[in-house]
Amino acid sequence: MKIGIISRSNLDDRVYWSGTPYNIYSSLKSQKKIKVVRIDCLNNRLRKLSALKREYLKYFNGTKYDDAYNEFVAKDFSSQIQRKLNNKNIDFLLTFDASLIAYLKTSIPIVLWTDLLYSDYYSYYFDDQKISKETKKFIKKIEKNAIKKCFKVILASKWALDKAKKKYKNSSRKFTLLHLGPGFKKSIDSNKIKKIIKKRSKTNLRLITLGVRRKRKGLHKVIKLNKILNKRGIKSKLTIIGIKKIEKIDDNIKLIGFVDKNNQNGESKISGNLIQNHYHILFSRREAYGIALVEANSRGVPNITFKTGGISQIVKNNKNGFIFKQSENLEKIADKIIKNFKNNSNYIKLANSSYKTYNKHYSFKVIIPNLIKILNSN
Repeated sequence: MKIGIISRSNLDDRVYWSGTPYNIYSSLKSQKKIKVVRIDCLNNRLRKLSALKREYLKYFNGTKYDDAYNEFVAKDFSSQIQRKLNNKNIDFLLTFDASLIAYLKTSIPIVLWTDLLYSDYYSYYFDDQKISKETKKFIKKIEKNAIKKCFKVILASKWALDKAKKKYKNSSRKFTLLHLGPGFKKSIDSNKIKKIIKKRSKTNLRLITLGVRRKRKGLHKVIKLNKILNKRGIKSKLTIIGIKKIEKIDDNIKLIGFVDKNNQNGESKISGNLIQNHYHILFSRREAYGIALVEANSRGVPNITFKTGGISQIVKNNKNGFIFKQSENLEKIADKIIKNFKNNSNYIKLANSSYKTYNKHYSFKVIIPNLIKILNSN
């Protein structure tokens, strides 16, 4: 089987979408009976012009304009891809962006794989913003064209899948569910994970949060939770990774700025910090999926998170963490953490179960064979 992977960015870029396209590309490439063709590094020439309009409307009109989901930009991307496809005998095309294939003329079966349809992404993340009428029109047209051209549209969560099926009822048979894996290239075997979990402190609590967007990731609540735990007599230290600019809050917080996975030690730095912690905290206001949740579980770290978007697909109470309503009192969340942490056997059980959940459902060793099954259902 020969699969062409379409990406606007360089497939080797591990910052783009948390390294998801890179890991899918690498995992497929490692399959014995799969040959992968790269169709990436597209020219952003027209998008740059569209970006000028985006900045103009933002500054003078307070309007959000999308520079990628623009009909002229999308057509230019499709033209570039068309040329790259010449003389290539490909069985399937796989992409993560509907705008790249909306105007593509090919008989090759196309698969779109994403965490959330773009129209739903806009209504979910930017419901409080003024959206350009042109952007709304283009998103609707581009997405409709893309879905029409696709053989399959893969969504990472049931939440996203249900929204897509409701919106595109006539194309509901095209939609299918398949999780996304971590942004890590290296895996850790179960025996090593068990040893790591047992070595974690039984007296000093360690929390970690991963994320670049401070406000959306609910960082203020994470910091407040850590303060509550310390006031309750639990020696708790919080590690913050990803936020580019943040002032030192107190001595119980360890700040690590943005870590670039493209750098040689980028992944090992994030992974090394994760395994030292007891819980990963993610208090997002909005989250289509939450790759950081999968990454935490891959290191035997349970998640403490809010029920929003696709998170409830990943985190199950007492299985790989604890999930709460966004309105939940932080004192009650602290109670749950303290109760689990103080009973070391229960904590070890939860941490091991978190890793098992990852290994069973969210490892690329499981995901890629399921992707191949979907392709073979054509």
